Amino acid sequence: MYKLLMLLYWLSAFLTLAVFYGMNSLSEPVKNDDFGGGNGNPTLVIPFFLMSFILYFLYGTIELSMRATSRWFSPKGIWTGIAISFIYVAVSSAYTLKKAKDFRIYIVETKDAFDNPKDFSLFTIFSNHIFFNPLTFGLLVMGCFLIGSVWSLIRQAPEK
Repeated sequence: MYKLLMLLYWLSAFLTLAVFYGMNSLSEPVKNDDFGGGNGNPTLVIPFFLMSFILYFLYGTIELSMRATSRWFSPKGIWTGIAISFIYVAVSSAYTLKKAKDFRIYIVETKDAFDNPKDFSLFTIFSNHIFFNPLTFGLLVMGCFLIGSVWSLIRQAPEK
């Protein structure tokens, strides 16, 4: 049974990685044409249909990181891992959001159909390359590691 679950986990990991790279490649170029991007983000159909695999990957990564940290690290090492993963999550989240806001300003400057950057959302068909890339995939994995490490500490805590 364990081998079947691990096979399903690695299949989910492969599909999640494929979703990230597929969504990255399906970004629309910013041109000053009639297409204003007003129909939302139709490429979100891909992760919608693969959501069960993505969620299984997230849960599996949290579970595996919880088991690995409780088995291989001391509590001090777990705290170090939590600190490193928290710093990575915070810095890469801030960097991604800043990059998305700057790109939103660039879109408004390039396309004549928009005047105010706040009229244009952060997550559009033009910004898929910002939210679906190796940095944000690493953010996802490190976020799961962070949750798994905290879960490991909670499980190791002595009961009152």
